Amino acid sequence: MATPNDYRAIARKTDRPMWIWAGCALVSVLLLFGVGIAVAITLLSRDDEPEAKLPEVWPTKSGQALRPVAMPTGEMVAALTDETGAQVLCQAIPERRWEEILGGRTLREAGQSCHAVTAQLDVSVQMVAALPEDTSRGMPTKTTVAGKLAVIATDRDGTSLSVELVELAPHNGASPVLHVSLRGRILESPESEKKARALAEALIAGVTPPGPKLPKIGKDGEIPLEKTEPGPIKDKPLPVISWLLCGELGRALGVPPDNAKPTFFAGCELNGVTADYSERSSAVAPTTTIAGLPAQIDDRGVVVQLTDDPDGQTLKFKGTGDLKAIAEKAVPPLLGR
Repeated sequence: MATPNDYRAIARKTDRPMWIWAGCALVSVLLLFGVGIAVAITLLSRDDEPEAKLPEVWPTKSGQALRPVAMPTGEMVAALTDETGAQVLCQAIPERRWEEILGGRTLREAGQSCHAVTAQLDVSVQMVAALPEDTSRGMPTKTTVAGKLAVIATDRDGTSLSVELVELAPHNGASPVLHVSLRGRILESPESEKKARALAEALIAGVTPPGPKLPKIGKDGEIPLEKTEPGPIKDKPLPVISWLLCGELGRALGVPPDNAKPTFFAGCELNGVTADYSERSSAVAPTTTIAGLPAQIDDRGVVVQLTDDPDGQTLKFKGTGDLKAIAEKAVPPLLGR
């Protein structure tokens, strides 16, 4: 016959599985509760992140819309003015190729550099004078891109890549280095180095098809004279502008340009008269017009304003003789008139 102690033992054995089940159930509930909190925190964090989207206004206030521009050949991409170079780099590959490389719809504008954006990326491309010794992004590392010497640096924000397209002494007036800067617009940019390399390779192929080499540049910037067919100077490489200036000076002075002295910096001197083109100049205070354009004449010479921007492109004439008459003859053909 069972004793009271026997009944208590049986009760304890019967209750043990129930306690185990209850404990497991409680742990499961707590785990589910924890997962729910984690999901909620993640969703709230995502709501706090700014939405990645393209700018609503384009071009930007400091940028310019793309316009038709001739593509350089050979080494001449290293001798373009800043704005022309930016237009060239923005259009050296088709829009579709930009989007394939950067991974989304791409907007482009020109200025001091070619500036491009996607919803996630901000990209700047320009020609510069030399490979950097240091960068704003991590430690620069020497490498090669398209078989050319390059320097690359990458950090969590993006990649800076510079490729030497033409081997030249630095600071001689040319800009022989292609510089690509790629960074995330909102968050850090994944695969920024891969995209920077792919973009640089595509642009190099686009701006260096077979063509002329840069002329030899002397210590004072002088270059050999080359006879060039008359034409406008707009978007031409700097040495070509110099040769065009030499030709028009000769015609305006009524002498052969054989003794002309061109420089790499878009200038030429002939028979005591110098003509210089400048992409950016100090403001012109017009005192007259030449070829229908605002012009300033003083004891320093003649300055003709070529654009509506008073701080923009100018042609300057200085030296001996009737500079106003020389400018009246030389300016129209240099503008393609």
